[in-house]
Amino acid sequence: MSAASALASRVAALLAHPGVEARLQAAAGAWPLDLAEPPDVAALYAAADGLALPDGTRILPRGDLARATAWLTEERSLDWASDLLVVGEREDLVIVLDLDAAGARAGGGVLEVPTDGLASFQRVARSVVGYLERRLGVAGAEAASPEVRAREAAARRDLPALAEALAEAMYPGAERQVAHAALTLGVLLSERGDEAALDAFARSVEARVAAAARGAAAPERLAAWRACEIAAREAGAEAIAAACAARGRGAGEGRGGA
Repeated sequence: MSAASALASRVAALLAHPGVEARLQAAAGAWPLDLAEPPDVAALYAAADGLALPDGTRILPRGDLARATAWLTEERSLDWASDLLVVGEREDLVIVLDLDAAGARAGGGVLEVPTDGLASFQRVARSVVGYLERRLGVAGAEAASPEVRAREAAARRDLPALAEALAEAMYPGAERQVAHAALTLGVLLSERGDEAALDAFARSVEARVAAAARGAAAPERLAAWRACEIAAREAGAEAIAAACAARGRGAGEGRGGA
């Protein structure tokens, strides 16, 4: 089966899902940007000009995308990149498609943005069709974004899945999520006595530092290494805990520590 046929089949399965309400395709407007329309978005709008899911998620008609984006950015005086496009909404969230034309935001994807924090982007999926599949709980749905997969893997203490998710590029602004996920990975590796835990802890430290307020990097680095030391010790890895303590002391003495 070709990629186009596979996408068409996935879209057909979405539209046939109980409770999904779709608009007739005949009303579909033109793609509003000079950038190429993603294949999954094109496949979706070839079948329906917008839809609504049972959980209240709504994908806008294609002809409304530019208007909705312009209204929101102007109304809220948002300094959004020109390749961010509002594609839907759910309750107090705006659903945004990041096309990441310059390759500066980890490949872009589907973002959920709270209406009371429109500069706080949370990437949840790689594609619009994948996002809808996961909202509906479709079997065999496209994998979530690495940020979501890392969070879920950390919660269930799944070392291979966590390491795999953290190996991917993370979306800007996900530093706190990365810090927690990497700390969890360090703990899981420490429990095995694996010295690779130090690399995971170092990533957690640097993610915390990246998320720290201006001027707070030094104390944040000290606190982060202390947290890693405690976590390693609680995991029964005294040698790794000692190494974390040494790096923390190095940070305190101005030698970086990561």
